[in-house]
Amino acid sequence: MKIDVVVLAGGDASKVGSELNGPKSLIKICGRPMIDYVMDALGQCAVLGEIAIALPPGADQAAFTDFSGRIIPDTHGVIIAMLKATELFDDEGYLMAVSSDAPMISAQAIDDFVKRCESDPADLYYTIIPKTVCEMAFPGSKRTYFRLKEGAFTGGNVHMIKKSTFVNNLSLEEQIFAMRKKPISLIRMLGVSFVLKFARGRLSITSVEEKAGAAFHAEVRAIITTYPELGVDVDKPEDLELAEAFLKPSNGV
Repeated sequence: MKIDVVVLAGGDASKVGSELNGPKSLIKICGRPMIDYVMDALGQCAVLGEIAIALPPGADQAAFTDFSGRIIPDTHGVIIAMLKATELFDDEGYLMAVSSDAPMISAQAIDDFVKRCESDPADLYYTIIPKTVCEMAFPGSKRTYFRLKEGAFTGGNVHMIKKSTFVNNLSLEEQIFAMRKKPISLIRMLGVSFVLKFARGRLSITSVEEKAGAAFHAEVRAIITTYPELGVDVDKPEDLELAEAFLKPSNGV
């Protein structure tokens, strides 16, 4: 399985804290830019190919030259960032998208995700983490959860799609990304019967995979991971405090 990676480095630091400025990915956590932890984790994964960092418009490229990875400047949103990454890399294999605001991510978590993908061949993979796993590891952390027949889950910050599948579904992907924080809106796209099943907690993972697969004309898999750090990103001051507590040197980082 050939896998290239795009690290999504958009976002405004001021949205995490009014006293912060510049790109969110450069917010310091325990003395290191947040994206540094993500790049370290990716660099330790031997199964990955090339890595690129997608920057938002106006970002200072010089601030990212210390990180190993090719720079993709002036990307307007996640879908454009991924499209430019597919143009930068060759068109074979998969593109993994990783959020730069998930500093607690680990090489072990990424390797586990890839192994789970390799064991169940598909065209598109989406990570989900059980609520019980997240709350056990990070009690009090507020995440967006959705309830399925198998339990409550939150979406992760690492996903993967076959490059050809991505290019062939740009319009649909734009719609889905716009609704990424609105699980009910996503379910509504799949039809009335899905809304009813979702409301009653009877919608199964397999049903969602099959319906999404039909929309993408591809095989879709939800990858359930037991690594809760894949579901925690830094969007709020309390998220930053959580990351600082997790990554402080006494925790072996």
